[in-house]
Amino acid sequence: MEIILLHPSRGRAIQARKTIDFWIERATGLHEITHILSVDSDDPQLELYRKLSQASDRFFTSVLIENQNKSVVEATNKAARYADEAHILIYLSDDFQCPQNWDELIRAKYLEYHHKMGDKFLIKVDDCLQKFEVDVLTIPIMTYQLYIKLGYFWHPEYKSMFVDQDLYHTCLNNNWLALAPELKFPHLHYSNGKAPMDETYKNSSAHWDSGKKLYHARRAQRFPLLNK
Repeated sequence: MEIILLHPSRGRAIQARKTIDFWIERATGLHEITHILSVDSDDPQLELYRKLSQASDRFFTSVLIENQNKSVVEATNKAARYADEAHILIYLSDDFQCPQNWDELIRAKYLEYHHKMGDKFLIKVDDCLQKFEVDVLTIPIMTYQLYIKLGYFWHPEYKSMFVDQDLYHTCLNNNWLALAPELKFPHLHYSNGKAPMDETYKNSSAHWDSGKKLYHARRAQRFPLLNK
């Protein structure tokens, strides 16, 4: 199985390096993993990202891409273009952790739901921050065929806020949502005191109002698909 980690980052070069090291250390090494680190070409830490981005192993490859992104959504979607028919796409942020043997745990869950649902589904895991029942997808784990069906990883009209609620309801409405509450991927967020507030968090939060407006407009239309 091939797994693609979609990792947008800005202003957090050292934290991004520590995050991917954490994930590598906890992988089994049984599956091919490609890490796409997607950064902004105007990031003040760009040179540091370049120095720290090199990482490879017999099962792991890391790629740094630089673009004139306007948002974390755009940076993620540009990373997803490198998926190239991988089985699984995982959204990875600088403040996400993973359980031991996470790649094999995801493989097992993928096989379970592939048997039940076919090749288009998204696995919802527990982010250890919010109740599992909350209608949000903090750490989406998406099949490649669902990515092709949607035409995006994150809906491209968003900048950041509410994009995960949109994806949740889009998948729910189309019976693409696979639940895995037993898989714990801790979200070390500033709101639970696990991380300091920084400029990256502030930039994302600045899009609250525009995201909320778009979310309610799409909700009124039952979250129409771009690719029908």
